[in-house]
Amino acid sequence: MSNQGDAENICNGFAATFDEEIQRIQHVCNVKLLKRNDYVKEPDRCMRWQPVSDKYVDKIIKSMNSHKSPGSDLVRMADIQLVSDKIAPVIARLVNLTVKQHKFPGLLKEAIIRPIHKKGDRKKYINYRPIAILSCIDKIIEKCIVDQLSNYLQTNKILDNAQHGFQRGKGTNTLLSKFTNDINSYLGRGMFVVAVFFDNKKAFDTLEKDTLLHAIEECGVGEPLNEWFRDYLTARSYRVKVGEAYSTARGVRCGVPQGSGCGPVCYLMHVNSLTGVLHHCTPYMFADDLCVLCAGRDLAETCALVQQDLDAVVKWNHDNGIILNSEKTKLIVIHSPYMPLKDIPNLLYTHSYNCFHNNNVKCSCKPIEKVKCVTYLGVKIDEYFSWSEHINFICDKLRAILYKFYYLSYKVPTSTLRLLYTSLVESIVDYALDCYGLTFKTYIEKIEKMQIKFLKLLVNNKVKNKYKNDYKKIFKFCNILPVSIKHKYLLVINNHYSSGDHNPLLTKVINTHNTRAMTSGKYVVPRVNNYYEDRTLKKRLPYLLNSLPQDINHNDKKTLLKIRLKKHLLNLL
Repeated sequence: MSNQGDAENICNGFAATFDEEIQRIQHVCNVKLLKRNDYVKEPDRCMRWQPVSDKYVDKIIKSMNSHKSPGSDLVRMADIQLVSDKIAPVIARLVNLTVKQHKFPGLLKEAIIRPIHKKGDRKKYINYRPIAILSCIDKIIEKCIVDQLSNYLQTNKILDNAQHGFQRGKGTNTLLSKFTNDINSYLGRGMFVVAVFFDNKKAFDTLEKDTLLHAIEECGVGEPLNEWFRDYLTARSYRVKVGEAYSTARGVRCGVPQGSGCGPVCYLMHVNSLTGVLHHCTPYMFADDLCVLCAGRDLAETCALVQQDLDAVVKWNHDNGIILNSEKTKLIVIHSPYMPLKDIPNLLYTHSYNCFHNNNVKCSCKPIEKVKCVTYLGVKIDEYFSWSEHINFICDKLRAILYKFYYLSYKVPTSTLRLLYTSLVESIVDYALDCYGLTFKTYIEKIEKMQIKFLKLLVNNKVKNKYKNDYKKIFKFCNILPVSIKHKYLLVINNHYSSGDHNPLLTKVINTHNTRAMTSGKYVVPRVNNYYEDRTLKKRLPYLLNSLPQDINHNDKKTLLKIRLKKHLLNLL
């Protein structure tokens, strides 16, 4: 009994900590620093809800992950899927009724919170992150809502183009591709690039309900879904679970439920107006991760423009209930090594809310920390944009895995090692490879040497002896692309456009006579003046496509293109 009591005390300790942390950082102020009409652009259309059918709900049930943990009702998704044809009509009617009557079932509003350790002392509650587990019925209902909502937002292009999070066809790969291409373009023109990487405190958990609903309405989502969201976000509760013990129930006063389907799309609508306050910087957004860039040849003038937009972002955060973490917000000035930079002429600040209320009188805010390397969406960005830090970061991760591979090579069959290589090693190497793969050849060779060490564990001694004079040939034997070639593959695939779309990076050569420099039917390759311009997509993509044989058509279907392209690149080895 004492053990059970101790477990319950631990659960209540977690619950109190999570609640107090939100209340401590939440900001609610009736004074607005910006005029909302100046930065909000409301669409000229609105969303129309379509009732869901039994067949549609049945399809959703079968597509859900059957291994997800059950919520407070203890109903498992695997059990629902066993009787999906019988229960789908019931859930379909429930979904339609909840939307029509603007009511979300109260029993589905409770979340089970599992604390997940982040870092630091495991005995301190503050070092844990709350992960919400919701009812499986709730997830099905939300999936029905989110599918229609996401389709409306994307079809009508409601969300700003700078936002890459939680959208079909977009992700960190599309954001990083645009981000790196823009920086290479600026550096190629001899500019300094001032980049600020913002960090927010508990962004999803501190949203104020009325502000969120107002933002949802500004995206064209009116009745009945707007009122449905009001009830969905009202009177929610949670209990913390550790082992088999539970805390007492606590009410949720603000925020969107993490782990829910509606939470991410709600957040995207909430921050959709943020880009409207930026007048000088280019934004790059992945959910709550925001980076802004501003480039110019006069660094002092560029910094002054960046400060104006920094002030606008902080004011927008104030009016919309987002809390900026100034200590974790970083600044980096990216420049060519041939344009030396001793220090920035003007310090940049993310002023506190009190500063703006007091017109910056007696400001004691610390300047944004200027760094020489910053981690953004899992990649290392250094001040010369050389990718050297990121290459070293990848190699360090691969070395740690390689040690485990040496041990496993004596314990498991080669087929298992091959599976582990694909899931662990390739996932690390391939991430953002189309961005960093155009760096110096000597840097790329560091990763390729690590790849060879892995592949030597995937083949027998006979194969190793056969290729001991040139281990690079093992790549073809294993049907695996080396990183020096894989980046070309990803560059083509990630910039693939269907035949009906227009690719702004490609222009066909049109002339009546083929010349040595310009062949009709090929793509125009622009001339460049330096190394950074040579790394831009407008140069690398047409240059690469022109080098491919005619039977590999960039306008082919993506699946067919992948097969033909990989086969061609392997034959180059």
